Amino acid sequence: MGTRWIPVWIALLLLGTAGCGSVITPPVTETLPPPSPSPTSGFIPPSSPTPGAGGRLLEPPATPTITPTPIIYVVREGDTLSGIAATYGVSVEALQRINNVQNPLFLRPGQTLIIPTGREEAMAPTELLPTPTPMPFGIRGVGFYETPVGSLHCLGEVVNTTADVLTNVQVRVTLFDASGNALIGGNVFAAADILPPGSRAPFSLLFTAPPPNFVSHQVVALRGEVAGELAARYVPVTVEEVAGAPYGPQFEVSGAVRNTDPERTAATVVVVATAYDEDGLVTGFRQQTVDVGNGLAPGAAVPFRMRFTVFKGVPANFAVIAYGKTR
Repeated sequence: MGTRWIPVWIALLLLGTAGCGSVITPPVTETLPPPSPSPTSGFIPPSSPTPGAGGRLLEPPATPTITPTPIIYVVREGDTLSGIAATYGVSVEALQRINNVQNPLFLRPGQTLIIPTGREEAMAPTELLPTPTPMPFGIRGVGFYETPVGSLHCLGEVVNTTADVLTNVQVRVTLFDASGNALIGGNVFAAADILPPGSRAPFSLLFTAPPPNFVSHQVVALRGEVAGELAARYVPVTVEEVAGAPYGPQFEVSGAVRNTDPERTAATVVVVATAYDEDGLVTGFRQQTVDVGNGLAPGAAVPFRMRFTVFKGVPANFAVIAYGKTR
């Protein structure tokens, strides 16, 4: 059982960064430790474990070793190389190398592209572009939860392990059968507009009709953009007086957010609360915009309260992050 982990990271938002809008192609899932409890936070005294509010936990095996099979894609009107790369979870550079595309802006309808699955990329005869060094931001706390109506929730958390402030962080979740064949997949963004170095943000993807022969999974960080000058639009906000407790079948988190910027008013403030089990798996979260009226003035604070559904009963730990934006 852990203490509440309440990261206060938003003060890092104004760190200077370069390369606004550049795209990062990170590696696959990175194994990271559970969030460290804050020594100044209190304890949550959970009751005896109870069935999750809305489903049971599935424990799929680790990501399988997949035998690469070439995928052929036929370009359609309006397609872009970056859009195709995001759909299949590969880099634009890999698509260019494999398909000898010297200018990614010139695709023609009917053109066939090989989607690299690993082996094809290794067999590329030439390197049209230098291979970029991956920016390693990670994924942790991934759990799968089956609902009473048969849908499947995938919950997890993105961790910014880079030295840059990131935005537009996106992951892809793929389910596999026992032979390592991909059955279904989907992309989803992290539940925070901006991620300073060392910060975390949850994500959730719902499979409404999961394949019955799903036995394993893979979660890949698709992309993230260096925020650059965009980071200056964000106002440092701290979280205070945080408390969490069960509220019927849900979990309730309350507290206050304070604008710590000495000069700027936060026009909007967003709070994200994430719940964890004993093993650090994400069991639920909620993103909520706080009512700040005409804005949260420098030094001012405003309370917040949110409730959300969690799986696996009462959380063993939870975290709250917040960020403000100027008008």
